[in-house]
Amino acid sequence: MKFYKFLILFFILIAFFMSINLIELQSISKDNTPLVIKIITPTKSQDYIISKPTIKASFYSKNGINLNSIKLYVNNKDVTNKAKIRKDNLEYTPDKKFKRGTQIVKIVVRDKCNNKEIIEWYFTVGTPIYKTFKGNFIDSENINNICSKLYRSPELFKLNDYCIINNTLDSPKKKNDEFKNTFKKYAKDNFVLFDSLKLKADSSKSEIVIYNTKENENYKGLSNLTNAKLYKNLFYKDELICSFNPTSNDLNLFDYMKYSTYGDSVFSLINITDNVGSISSPFYLKIYNEALDNGWHISPISNKYTTNILCTDLNKDGILNALKNRRTYVSNNKNLDLEFNINSSNMGSTIKNPSKLNFNISAIDTSYKNKINNIYIMSNNNKVIKNIKFNSYLAKSEFSLKEFEKYSYYYLIIKQDNNKTTISAPIWVEIR
Repeated sequence: MKFYKFLILFFILIAFFMSINLIELQSISKDNTPLVIKIITPTKSQDYIISKPTIKASFYSKNGINLNSIKLYVNNKDVTNKAKIRKDNLEYTPDKKFKRGTQIVKIVVRDKCNNKEIIEWYFTVGTPIYKTFKGNFIDSENINNICSKLYRSPELFKLNDYCIINNTLDSPKKKNDEFKNTFKKYAKDNFVLFDSLKLKADSSKSEIVIYNTKENENYKGLSNLTNAKLYKNLFYKDELICSFNPTSNDLNLFDYMKYSTYGDSVFSLINITDNVGSISSPFYLKIYNEALDNGWHISPISNKYTTNILCTDLNKDGILNALKNRRTYVSNNKNLDLEFNINSSNMGSTIKNPSKLNFNISAIDTSYKNKINNIYIMSNNNKVIKNIKFNSYLAKSEFSLKEFEKYSYYYLIIKQDNNKTTISAPIWVEIR
């Protein structure tokens, strides 16, 4: 009798433990919580001058990361055993310098519920050679006005290399497609044209634009979020490239441009003009300066004037790379060509721990119609570091700064005859 009781108890215990395991397996199979991998450096498509960069990435899952599952491949070679792997990030520095050219990185991670995530990207080693391409950012609401200009002065649009159309979630697709077809009739053969997504933000007082939207992403509801929640939400949507699109020069927009580490990794641009009014209407320099002083790393674009971008090649990926890395300048003079670097670093760059700053500035009015009068070197708190005066269509200046500890960025304002103005992206300086 005791034997039968023991046997019954034995089977009850087996059934109990099997049910626990079954519940665990069911919970694992049902847990589809996204596992997130974030690239820290080098970023996607980055032109990286250093030949031995440290590759960094972070990962997160609420289920916890299975550290034994992590794999790191560089140029198709498994280098996992040479990487420093921690509970939420990894680092890898190659033993030898990379050869010049494209480097491909792949990371595979599983969490403790066996959810798997793979991310793959590339960066380029070697000093890139940038060309300047001119184009426009157009709001879909202004398509009719642009079309009428096309018909009146088609030769003006032959100067453009690209166009980005800011659509809303409600923009009519048919009208957008008709505009694209019309634009292509007048554009260059290698002209680049693509869409972006414009959303209301900041309690509908202003707007943001996303340039590399994903087809399967849901962007509805973002307009209802506070700025802090909006920045964090966008941060977790996989390497987005965004711009602020203020509706005025009012400093109270976007919570007085209050800084966010989440937002700063997503927002790399700010529209500094309105999209209506006369050619002489002012730039939004107040809000631009406020954002820079608060710590944002952003460069100027315009929905009204020409936005010049520095790219290695004229294609969509090249343009997005330039926007992500803030290689832009804005001008109401299509014929103003600008070169601006500090210590050989281009607009949009960050220079770390320099002993001095060597400025190299070149501005040329290729039409020889509007003389360059002043080049202002601007910095924190709207400080004019230097005012270089000219009376020429060709302007060049080289100088050095040895005392610069008080300033964290520098950008240019160029003034010409006939109210022509050009605003550059900053170059940032970090001192530790």
